[in-house]
Amino acid sequence: MQLPKEFEEYTRSLMGEELYSKLISGLAATPPVSIRLNPFKVAKDAYLEDEEQLNGLQLTPVPWAKDGYLLSERPSFTLDPLFHAGAYYVQEASSMFLDFIIRQLIKEPVTMLDLCAAPGGKTTCAMAALPEGSILYSNEPIRTRANILAENVMKFGHPDIIVTNNYAKDYAKAKKTFDVILTDVPCSGEGMFRKDPNAINEWSTSNVDSCWKIQRSIVEDIWQCLKPGGILIYSTCTFNAHEDEENVQWIIDNLGADPIALEGVKEEWNITGTLKGNLPVYRFIPGKTKGEGLFMAVMRKKGEPTQGSTPTILKKEGKISMKEKGLKVMTHGINPPTQKGKKTIPDISLALSINQKENDYPHVDVDRQTAINYLRREAITLPANTPRGIVTITYKGLGLGFANNIGNRANNLYPQEWRIKTTHV
Repeated sequence: MQLPKEFEEYTRSLMGEELYSKLISGLAATPPVSIRLNPFKVAKDAYLEDEEQLNGLQLTPVPWAKDGYLLSERPSFTLDPLFHAGAYYVQEASSMFLDFIIRQLIKEPVTMLDLCAAPGGKTTCAMAALPEGSILYSNEPIRTRANILAENVMKFGHPDIIVTNNYAKDYAKAKKTFDVILTDVPCSGEGMFRKDPNAINEWSTSNVDSCWKIQRSIVEDIWQCLKPGGILIYSTCTFNAHEDEENVQWIIDNLGADPIALEGVKEEWNITGTLKGNLPVYRFIPGKTKGEGLFMAVMRKKGEPTQGSTPTILKKEGKISMKEKGLKVMTHGINPPTQKGKKTIPDISLALSINQKENDYPHVDVDRQTAINYLRREAITLPANTPRGIVTITYKGLGLGFANNIGNRANNLYPQEWRIKTTHV
């Protein structure tokens, strides 16, 4: 791996020779593979005891994440129907540290915002860790990335996640306030060097300089949406102190925040502390920690907690909807059906939702090959006793989507843009 000279010089100086050597060794190694089970859809013990599903894979718990597991090798997630059903999310282990933060600091239901959320790993991690009754806004300003976020949130299936396509300033204009805000800000991507060679090609000192300025601007824009006494989680996937410690110090000095030191971080987790100054921060460095490069810091906004605005949730005709002035809501819970001629076609979010009591369509559980054919959007044949009309296709009891059974075959209603494209068996 050929790293930019300026990166090598700065990072060696920042980390010191011993830690830098571990980083270089880690960047040359094969990245670990990890997943996080969806507790709303999968019983942990049942999954771990399913020999057919694991197919020889060895799972080792991620120590800082309740439902996270490191895998002994990388399987074909694309050809696993449970992946598409939202039974688990493929997320690198370092990012799961969010689970540890939320479970330690959040004890009562809150309203939370994940500001830069695509593709959805931290959003789904947060929802699994938040106390029951919490509401999570999951936002992505770039439309193409927001579409991916919406897909992953629908597959996760929790009704209390609202996916939006906005900028931080839009939230400020809408006068939304939150108890917790996660700012996983766009960064220079040094922590992705091992997984994405393009991250190396795109790196430059000028890009780092641009990133730390943008990061401050994003946090400053969203700061007024954080309630007094609220928690800000600041995160990047980069190593340099300009985007990490220096930005955290800037937030503390200029916006009015107190750093929060977490309890119970164990030495054997090999998480690195601050590399500049004396702040309680948490660094994940390949070669030292089992995961990709990540930086996290937690701060509390000065001021006494107050009762602020909360979402207005409406229940209308069996569907949960939101009144969201000034925000572009892409999906929230179960989306309304569409009308094709005289036929009502349910939205796939209904099949994927954890609230199956709202799904009146018959359920048909299929075998693995039929499930894969369905996910490829091919016509499938269902058992002879399957009711005619629209049915819910499930695999191992979890919804995949809908099909229209016409007897000799079933018309596939899986979204065209979600279909499995590979022909590999």
